[in-house]
Amino acid sequence: MKRALVAVLASALVCACGGSQQPVDPAQTLRAAATAMSKLNTVSADLKFTKGAISFQGFTLVSAKTSVRLPGDSDTTYTVKQQDLAIGLEVIIAGGHVYLHVPFSTYEELQGSQAAAIPDLAKLFDPQTGLPAIIPAGSKLNYSGADTVDGVDTQRIDATYTGDQLHSMFAQLSSSVDVKAQIWVGASDHLIRKAVLDGAFGDGGKEAAVEVDISGFNAAVNITPPSP
Repeated sequence: MKRALVAVLASALVCACGGSQQPVDPAQTLRAAATAMSKLNTVSADLKFTKGAISFQGFTLVSAKTSVRLPGDSDTTYTVKQQDLAIGLEVIIAGGHVYLHVPFSTYEELQGSQAAAIPDLAKLFDPQTGLPAIIPAGSKLNYSGADTVDGVDTQRIDATYTGDQLHSMFAQLSSSVDVKAQIWVGASDHLIRKAVLDGAFGDGGKEAAVEVDISGFNAAVNITPPSP
C-alpha cells in the first residue's frame, strides 16, 4: 500500500513538472534575441567559412575575428587565401576611417571605393540593418531543441532568410535564393551565441556556409586607430 502511494505521488509530481513547461515559440524567441542584441555596446565574434568560396578584393575569405564597439568601430583580423598562401589582414574601422594592415607593411588608410569594399563587421550588429533588425523577420521558423554553447543553455531556432536580408546583414554575401539559418539563443539572457548560414551565397552563386560564434557581450574592448 505504501509503495503504491509513493508511486502515485511520484507520477503526479512528474506530470505537474511536465505540465508547467511551456512550448518554445520560435518567433517570440527571435524577437527577444533582437531586443537583447540591440542593447549591446560592445561585442566580439568569430566567423568561419566552412563551405564554398567567398572572395573580396582578389582574396578568398577563410575566417575573421572581430571586436566591435557600436555603433561603428571595429578591429578585425581576416584570414584570407591568395592561391595557396594564407595571409592575415587587420582592418581597423574607427571614427569613419578605415585602416588596412598587411603583413610586413605599415597601416594604410583606405579611401572611397577601396574603403567601401572592405567588410565592416560592425554592421553585422547594427540595430537598423544587422542581426537585431533581420533575425526576427525570418520565415519557416522552427524550434529544433535545446543545446549548450560555451557552457550556456540555448534554444536552437531554424529559420529561412531572403538574399536581400542576408545582404543587409553582411554586404559581402549575396544570394538569388533563400538561405537557411540555425540560430542559438541564450535561454535566460536571449543573446545570440551562435548562428550558421547555409545557402547559395558563395562565388558564382555556389553553395557556401558560414558559422558565426558571438561572445564578449558588453566586455571592454580596445580599438585604437594607428598613429598618423
